[in-house]
Amino acid sequence: MRQIEVRSQKLEVRRKNWFYLLPFTFYLLPFFSGCATTKTVVKKGFTFSGIKKVAVLKFSGNGGAAVSNEFIRQFLAAGINVVDKTDVEVISDAKSLGADAIISGNVVEFNPSNKLLIFKEKGDIVISDRVYPISGTTVLPSGSAFGLEDANVYSVSASVSVSAKITDIATGEVVWSDSNSYEALDINTAVGLVVGSLKKSLKPYWKELQ
Repeated sequence: MRQIEVRSQKLEVRRKNWFYLLPFTFYLLPFFSGCATTKTVVKKGFTFSGIKKVAVLKFSGNGGAAVSNEFIRQFLAAGINVVDKTDVEVISDAKSLGADAIISGNVVEFNPSNKLLIFKEKGDIVISDRVYPISGTTVLPSGSAFGLEDANVYSVSASVSVSAKITDIATGEVVWSDSNSYEALDINTAVGLVVGSLKKSLKPYWKELQ
């Protein structure tokens, strides 16, 4: 009977040790900001210098408005004339826009940063699985929360994944396509980084893009 009890205690310790590692994983995530490797596809022989004005549509998916507005901001900053059509995702008569090309796409992933409130049981081994999301984006160091010795806050980074394309209005052909993913401490930074990386992939082909 004693052997069965000891074996049961060992299994419980192993199970609890797994929960002990959980908060450290969440604590390290926010300090990482990076992107996934992608491959840009461009229509061979297309002359991007002919694009003088672009229309930006609303990107489909959760967070689409934020992504399309960031495209507008960054393209304006790059010296490109922009037509704001972020109220629609599809244009039936593209030529009526008075633009040379359309930027559209979809948001594959849009996860704002989050905080987890994790309760620690007495002692140094056991971390319970009582995990509750709380609002806010400020990164807090390891320690007690709300004055409770057994409550700790850990932050999870924001992540955004976007697929985008440019369509030539004159021919209706897709002339550029790319996708990218980024993680950052907050969602606005992640959106800015992913759109910036997509714009950067265009620079070798579009010399006027500052």
